[in-house]
Amino acid sequence: MLRHLYIKNFVLIEELNLDFPDGFSAFIGETGAGKSILIDAVSLLRADRASQSFISTGKDRAIVEGTFDLSHDFHALSALADAGFETEGEVTFTREIHSNGKSTVRIDHRIVTLGLLKTILEHEIDIHGQRDNQYLLNTASHIHLLDEYLNAGKEADEVKEAYHVWKDLEKEKETVLRESFSESDLEFFLHEIDEIDAADLKEGEEEELLAREKQFKAVKASFERLNQIISGYDESLSAEMYDMNRMVQALEDSEVFNTAKEAMNTAYYGWEDAIETLRGVLESMDLSEEGINEMEERLFLIQRMKRRYGNSIAEILSRREELQAQVDRMAHRTEYLEEMDRRIAKAKAEFEQLAKRLSQVRNEGSVSLDRSIAEHLKDLMLEKARFHTEVRQSEPNENGLDHVEFLIAMNPGEDLKPLSKTASGGELSRLMLGLKVIFTRLQGIETVIFDEIDTGVSGPVASAIGKKMKELAQDCQVFSVTHLAPVAATAESHYFVHKQEEEGRTHTYVDQLHGDDIVHQLAILASGDLTEHSIAAARELLERNQNA
Repeated sequence: MLRHLYIKNFVLIEELNLDFPDGFSAFIGETGAGKSILIDAVSLLRADRASQSFISTGKDRAIVEGTFDLSHDFHALSALADAGFETEGEVTFTREIHSNGKSTVRIDHRIVTLGLLKTILEHEIDIHGQRDNQYLLNTASHIHLLDEYLNAGKEADEVKEAYHVWKDLEKEKETVLRESFSESDLEFFLHEIDEIDAADLKEGEEEELLAREKQFKAVKASFERLNQIISGYDESLSAEMYDMNRMVQALEDSEVFNTAKEAMNTAYYGWEDAIETLRGVLESMDLSEEGINEMEERLFLIQRMKRRYGNSIAEILSRREELQAQVDRMAHRTEYLEEMDRRIAKAKAEFEQLAKRLSQVRNEGSVSLDRSIAEHLKDLMLEKARFHTEVRQSEPNENGLDHVEFLIAMNPGEDLKPLSKTASGGELSRLMLGLKVIFTRLQGIETVIFDEIDTGVSGPVASAIGKKMKELAQDCQVFSVTHLAPVAATAESHYFVHKQEEEGRTHTYVDQLHGDDIVHQLAILASGDLTEHSIAAARELLERNQNA
C-alpha cells in the first residue's frame, strides 16, 4: 500500500509531501481545486503514459515519487527479486518527466524500464474507472474471479494442466501423421544415431577438456622456468637452506635468539611448501605428445559433432533421442499410433473427469457468490438490482468445460444483461463498489482509489457508499475523492485540497485535517457555509459515521 507520496512541479503542484495510513482516507475540497491532479500523479506510478503537459509552466521536469509497503504483495516481491532487488517491504518508485519529452523510471533510485514498473505494481493499485475494464468488466476474467471466490485455484490448475497434456499428445500424433519417410531416410537416421553413439559424448566433457587445455597452455608457457626453479632448489638451495636452518635452531635457547629461530624455521618450511606445490603442478600435467594429441582430437570431434547436431553436448544427446523416436515411429508406425490413441483417450478422460468436478463446484458455488453480492448491493441501496453468475457449458479449454459471465439487471422487469454491457452512471459505480468489496481482497489489490464515484447521489445513498468504502478498507487501503459530506465523514483520515494564488500563479496544496478542521470542512461540504448550525450538524454527522 502507498505510504508516502512526493510530487514536484506537477501541473499546479509546486512541491508536496504526504504520508498515508492504513484504512479509509477522503480527499475533499472545492471543485477545480486539483483533486484529479493527485489521481493523475498516482496513475504515473501504475506505469500510465507520461505527458509533457504534466510539467508545471516554466519548469524543465516533473517528479512523482511513491513509497509503497509491499510486504504483503507477494507478486511484487517476486518481480523485484527477479529483477535483482533485495527488499523486505518498503520500496520507492519514481517517475521523472522531462520537458524534452524523455521520461525516467527508478526503483529505489536505480533506473529501470517502464515495463518492470508496470509488472511490479500490477496488483498494487486499482483506480476506479480505469482498471475495471481489465478485470471486472472483462468477461474473460469472470471465470477466474469465480474460482478465486470459491477457493478453487488448485482444482483449476489441475484442469489446466490436464488439458495441456491432452492437447500436447494430440499435437504429437498430428506431427506423426504428417511425417512421410522413405527407406533411405530410415538408413540416414540410423547412421546419425550410430555416429553420435560412436562419439560417446558425456555432458560436461567439453568444459573439462577446455579447462585442461587452458591449464596445459599456462603450464607449457612456464614449463622451462618451472624446471629451472625446481632443479635449482633441489641441486643447491635445498641443502644450503636445510643446513642454515639447522645451525640457527642449534643456537642457545634464549629470548635473544627465539624470534630469529622461529622466523628462520617458518621461512624454510614455507620454501619447502611452495616448491612442493609447483612440483605437483608440473607432475600432474600430461605433457606427452600423445596425451596432447588425444585432447586436441577429442575437442575437434566435439566441435564437428556440434556443427552437425547441436550447439552443446546436451543438445546433441537430445537430438539423438529425437532421431531414435523418429526411427521408432517409422519402424513401428501402426503400433506407435495405436499407443498414441490410447494415451490421448486416457488424457482426455482425466481432463473431463477433473473438469466436470470443477464445473460442479462452480455451479454450486456461484449461488453463494450471487447471494453475497446481493447483500452488498442491498447495503448500497440497490436492493432491486439482480446479479447472477451464469455458468454455461463451453467447448473444452484450459479453464475446463464452462463459460462464466456476470449478468446484472439494475431494475425490476429488466432482463439480465452482461455486466460489460450495462450502461454507465451512478448505479454502475455503486455496483462496482459492491463487487470490489468481494473481489479486491481476492485479487490481492493493496490500494483502491475512487474518483468521485458518488457523483449524482445524496442523502442515505451517500452514507451507504461511505460505509461500504469503510468496509472495503478493512482489507485494503482506500482513497476517495468526494464532494459529499456523508462519504467524507465515514473516512478515518481527511485531506483538504485547495488552490492558492501567489505572485500571479496558482498552486494546489494538500493539507491533512485534524480535529475541528475536519468538522469545518464537512460543514462547508454539506451546506456551503460555515455557521453554528452547519458546524453542529457536521459534528453530529462525523460522530455518527465514525461510530457506525
